[in-house]
Amino acid sequence: MLVIVLSVSLIGLPLIVSSNRSYQKSAEALQEIQSLKMVAELANKISKERAPANNAMSSSPKDVQQHYEALKKYRAEVDVQIQSTIQMLEKTGQHDIAQGLRQNFLPALMKGRKAVDGYIAIPYAQREMRQMDDAIVAMFHAWDPCYEALQDIVRNAKSKDDALSNYYILILLLADLRDQAGRSASNIMAAVTFNERISDENLGRSMQTQRQTQYLWQLVGVIQPDDAKNNQFNQLYRQVKDQFLNQGLPIVSSLMEDSLKGRPFSKSGPELTREMVGKYTTVVDLQNYILETSISTAYARQQNAQKEFIYAILMVLVSLLTVLLTMIYAKKWVFGPLILAREQLFNLAHAENKARTFEKKAKADASIFDAISRLQARLQQREAFEFQLKHIAHSDSLTGVANRFALDEYIKLLEKQPSQFKKTCLMLIDIDNFKQVNDSLGHIAGDLVIQSIAESLKSCMRSSDLLVRYGGDEFLVLIEDISLDTALRIAEKIRRTVLASELFQSEEFGQVNVSISAGVAVGAASWMALLARADEALFRAKAKGKNTVSN
Repeated sequence: MLVIVLSVSLIGLPLIVSSNRSYQKSAEALQEIQSLKMVAELANKISKERAPANNAMSSSPKDVQQHYEALKKYRAEVDVQIQSTIQMLEKTGQHDIAQGLRQNFLPALMKGRKAVDGYIAIPYAQREMRQMDDAIVAMFHAWDPCYEALQDIVRNAKSKDDALSNYYILILLLADLRDQAGRSASNIMAAVTFNERISDENLGRSMQTQRQTQYLWQLVGVIQPDDAKNNQFNQLYRQVKDQFLNQGLPIVSSLMEDSLKGRPFSKSGPELTREMVGKYTTVVDLQNYILETSISTAYARQQNAQKEFIYAILMVLVSLLTVLLTMIYAKKWVFGPLILAREQLFNLAHAENKARTFEKKAKADASIFDAISRLQARLQQREAFEFQLKHIAHSDSLTGVANRFALDEYIKLLEKQPSQFKKTCLMLIDIDNFKQVNDSLGHIAGDLVIQSIAESLKSCMRSSDLLVRYGGDEFLVLIEDISLDTALRIAEKIRRTVLASELFQSEEFGQVNVSISAGVAVGAASWMALLARADEALFRAKAKGKNTVSN
């Protein structure tokens, strides 16, 4: 009886331990989400501080004092948020992140504010566009360490692989989306204020932030699970597109067009700030919804885990009690009579035939070996099936080249030796006039174009190079240990090979000029830096016109 009681206890103990771990993990997840929420709100406030700062810097002499007072009032609110955030991080044991805010973020913020104050203090007649732009960029740099703290929380989170992982990613994406949205206008604010031509550098930065904003918005829609896309989420998500992407960004694009065509700007600096601030609120509303939803979800999971922990303890106790009562009953009414019957049977039984016993054992052994053989065959089939599934999961179904899952695995290997990025070439290849192909010839023809270009790319690459279908009409090529000159020659060879493709010489494609534009980058400190450089190169290639290669 004691052995059975101990066995039940040992069986129930893992259940209790597992339930307790789930409860502790859910409590940690709630704490992590709360920390993430607070730092995300701080990052938003830093992004938002650029609006009153831009107002104060771009206002007329008669309005500058009023706007400067509004800026100082908002800074006081931000300072309170900073202190409460650091205190919360210290309280929850995230001392490294709190220390990072003190050592990296606060000095960068003070430097940015000092640059803004220094510009405002310059006499109106002595101000220059570059001075204002430098102050704006300094405030950009103030936000970056805050976002790094946000990334550190996600990186150190113990529950990010749990069901809450989507919320961690969404909060990061929306914080970046909010800041990129603000930068799209801030990058041209100085030129608009001084009514001077926007520099090529600022034009490029603004175009990049606009594209990044649209990409992040689409990514949010992809990552949000379908079962979590309720009416409220869909409404907020559409508002970002309708009010910011479709109404806010065109305002910036219109001013950029004014600069490119040498026209006077249609809006002043304060007018641009006023119109864009209202558009940014849609992004903040969506982020606030995700933050509140993540908190409520984490809290509900903690409550459920706590209940399961209590139920596990009660279940084990009830099971022990049931076993004890059952054993007492069985000893008296079941096992006692059975033991008596067993003794009587042994007394009456005769010795069994040994040969017959061996024959039965041989049959039993044959049955076991047969089952083991069949199990091994099934395991081999399963391994082959899993290999096929893994190959399918890492390959693009249309072209047969690697997909983004394969790229992620490759990047993980490179990140184990970051120095590898300094010797790695990244090409971003975009199909020119692809939308025109789909619109005029149909999507089947579009698929043929993608397949043809993929074959052209493969013909120009080594087996050791990685070719990835990166998007609908984009490909990515990774080549290790190569110089920039060699990489540019390969990119040019790819461009010519695509032009010479038999498909594009056919009469059907005579009305559409299909070509590629390529951006080439060699060497960077990290994958994101390498990708950013290649992306900038692609932008430059597109800016030069289609069917070009740029670095």
